[in-house]
Amino acid sequence: MLILATICAFCLLCFALLNLYWGHRVACLYQTHLARTADSDYTPSATVLLSLRGNDPFLSDCLHGLLNQDYPEYQVKIIVDHIDDPAYSFVAQYLAEHDHPHCDVSIREGMHGNCGLKNASLVQAIGEVDEEVEVVAWLDADVVPHRSWLRELVSPLQDPQTGVSSGIRWYAPQQANPGTMVRHAWNTAALMQMVSLEIPWGGSIALSRDVFTHPQLVHSLSRMLWDDTGLKSIATRLDRKIAFVPAATMVNTESIPFHSCFRYMTRQLVNARFYHPHWWLIASLGLMTAVAQTTLLALGVLFLVQGNLSAAAASAGALLVSNACVALPIFRISLLIHQTVRARGDDFRRQPLRTLGYLGMTVYFFAAALLAAMRTRMIDWRGVLYHVPEPFDVRIMHYEPYQPPRESVGQFEIENISL
Repeated sequence: MLILATICAFCLLCFALLNLYWGHRVACLYQTHLARTADSDYTPSATVLLSLRGNDPFLSDCLHGLLNQDYPEYQVKIIVDHIDDPAYSFVAQYLAEHDHPHCDVSIREGMHGNCGLKNASLVQAIGEVDEEVEVVAWLDADVVPHRSWLRELVSPLQDPQTGVSSGIRWYAPQQANPGTMVRHAWNTAALMQMVSLEIPWGGSIALSRDVFTHPQLVHSLSRMLWDDTGLKSIATRLDRKIAFVPAATMVNTESIPFHSCFRYMTRQLVNARFYHPHWWLIASLGLMTAVAQTTLLALGVLFLVQGNLSAAAASAGALLVSNACVALPIFRISLLIHQTVRARGDDFRRQPLRTLGYLGMTVYFFAAALLAAMRTRMIDWRGVLYHVPEPFDVRIMHYEPYQPPRESVGQFEIENISL
């Protein structure tokens, strides 16, 4: 038992050091951003894409921010899933009241290969981008872009070696129900992996011209279910880097019930499993952490019952140190993100103690979601049923124009606004 406890403690401490390293990298990214004072003057001609399925509760705020960017020359292309989609009439009414000379609205014409609906919309819109456009960006409808969002997101692309620029997702729960807090705790820990392993976020993305015009991009999007995680492999093939933009940290204050949170986590992990080259590192860390922590906890209790106080104390110490090495960088990053958001005139409520309280149980929800992601072949996403036996074998088994969620479930069931 002592040998097993030593192995578990060693594994946990190794994972803890890795988390400290990843957390330090993310913290340095934000500290570098906060130390800067001048805004970027790199503003090439840009087109921003927004694909819609359903009338998202944040859509009005999203449109307001998107159509009022501090950017000299940009176009907006909105692609709605179906002419009967409630988002179509909402956007038409909004544009009638807030005219924008460079905003086009179109209906998704059909499938461009076997892929997710959002990908089909993006492929359609990219094919219609003007030849003089140097940057294509897209965002999700639950993203509320601040006035300098596009300028900041595009800034890293002035480096010719950078082909993909990604914003960062941050959940700031206003309610403390378990699903919302677990998603927040999981996302804060996942953020360190996303930046360190270069997993871009499709809610806020910008691509340089040599990337969005390359046939490989459209070919890949036309065969994938999601639009973001696979960009890592595409960028690698094109010998381009991925940059993460702290200034484009986008805050989401939505609440979510626990069962929807678990489906959300599973879906995110299926995305990584299919399209990210370091999936097995992500899965191994998650599963081994849960197993090692549980085993060491059980052994610690057993040592205590047997009267082996030194072994029990060592087990407890390893557990405390490993969890502290996860909690400390998360606390530090949360504080830096709060400073970043406040610096641009926004704010959100921080709940550090409650977040730390949920981190322990999130380890097990993460492990359960990993196991579920390994077995998932059918994905029900925004009312569309996909069968995905292989990463590039996507089949739509059921589709109908978007139907609003039942009143009995309310806004909690609006889990993901992208197609």
